[in-house]
Amino acid sequence: MAFTLRDLLAFEELRAAGPEVLTGGAGLDRPVRWVHSSEIYEIWPLLSGGELLLTTGLGLAGPDAGARRHYVRRLAEVGVAGLALELGRTFSEPPVELVEEARTHGLPLIGLTRVVPFIRISQAANTAIVDAESARMRLGERTSRALNASLTAGAGLSGVLSTAGDLVGCPLVVLSAAGALVAVNGVRDHRAAWTVVDAARLITPIVVHGQVWGRVLAGAGSPLPEADLTDVLERVAVALGLAVLMTGSPPSQQDRQAGALLADLLEGKPGDADFRLRAGMLGFHPRVGQSVLAAAVDGPETGPAQAVLERAGRELDGPRLVGRVGGGVHGLLVVPAPEDGDPRHDAVGRAAAVLESVRSRFGVPELTVALGHAVPAEAGARPVSSSLRAARAALRLAVGERAGRPGGAPAVVTARELALELQLTGSTDTDALRAMARSTLAALIDWDAAHRSELVHTLEVLLQNGNSPTKTAAALHLGRQSLYQRIERIEALLGHDVDEPRLHAALLMAAIAHRLTR
Repeated sequence: MAFTLRDLLAFEELRAAGPEVLTGGAGLDRPVRWVHSSEIYEIWPLLSGGELLLTTGLGLAGPDAGARRHYVRRLAEVGVAGLALELGRTFSEPPVELVEEARTHGLPLIGLTRVVPFIRISQAANTAIVDAESARMRLGERTSRALNASLTAGAGLSGVLSTAGDLVGCPLVVLSAAGALVAVNGVRDHRAAWTVVDAARLITPIVVHGQVWGRVLAGAGSPLPEADLTDVLERVAVALGLAVLMTGSPPSQQDRQAGALLADLLEGKPGDADFRLRAGMLGFHPRVGQSVLAAAVDGPETGPAQAVLERAGRELDGPRLVGRVGGGVHGLLVVPAPEDGDPRHDAVGRAAAVLESVRSRFGVPELTVALGHAVPAEAGARPVSSSLRAARAALRLAVGERAGRPGGAPAVVTARELALELQLTGSTDTDALRAMARSTLAALIDWDAAHRSELVHTLEVLLQNGNSPTKTAAALHLGRQSLYQRIERIEALLGHDVDEPRLHAALLMAAIAHRLTR
């Protein structure tokens, strides 16, 4: 933090000297760079501004009143933070001309009414100032390292902003030069983002190619002092400018070829030989015994989406094929076979865990990732195409669920988790789905409509969690007693228990059908 004159007056060593502010009370919030003591009359050439000058007045005893005025005037001109005059040795009262001249120039003049060795005051104050400067340097180094790591990882503008939010501890908003909302961090929704904009604590321009591309705004709540927050935000603005430049970089030839192959796979075009040839030219050589998984990613920027898939592929220690298809990112990941030949090896679960870990570390909460089915490496193009289409369909469902119920869907989903949803949306029209839901859950649907409750959603979550009250209460953020009350209401309206095994599938399908048609 930067110490002000007011801060230093609160130090024990200065309070012991009985300080009295004689003039310049409005300037007590000036930052103090150093505390210096001197009895030299012509001290001002040796000062650079920001000092608190301590003096007993010995050097002012000989000069006349005009010279004393000149002394104060020159101190004000070089920008000293304040002048502290010890009273009692040279002057029992502060000279009138000193007070008048200090008042004229707005220079804080402080009378010290008790004797405290200046070395004690200087040592305490300067040690604190040096420690604060060291802390600021460490903060700057930590900030630069974190932002550089985010940039080099390809986290993009949203990822950089998320990293910055962890550093400053307050909401951040990025606006374009025209004032459009570009990215947010630490706020619930766009309305809250505009509240931050209206009451921004600090605003720093983002410069790209010498032009102001946009602005980053910091809201209230940061534990950092103003000077430290300003320094961090300036570094963040530079990193955001670099992220913008990196996002705008044209795709490489390999990226274009990968995107073209993935687009053809989505359409089921390539045969086995064509697929293996084109994939091999791009370095994608899965071996027998390994599993190939298709992935689809949705997010505000394609750069971080590609980076997440690339990093996940590296951590799975297998080849990967990642490219842009349309406005999104798709890819193929390889999960190695277990070394011990465990028949319970779950390739999809392992890939999902790695993707969630990478997504969290990249700090891009807006990304949604969907995985298709695991395909044996030797299976050929058709199963890979099927897995890729399943991943794309699962992604569409997951994105819709996240938009309709914020926080209600995981950021990494798999086609097997959404098998019922995929089957229902792929084979039945909306009217048929609505009829299916009402044939089983009409009483709950009507109750929800009349009372604005969530009984159907509660039933679905309960069934998806194996009728476990503990897991369901945690998923719904409810107390156990509140959940039991909902279950009692559900069973009373349905006329039967919800844990009847023979009804589990029908109830779950009806609840999902209702959600898909809402």
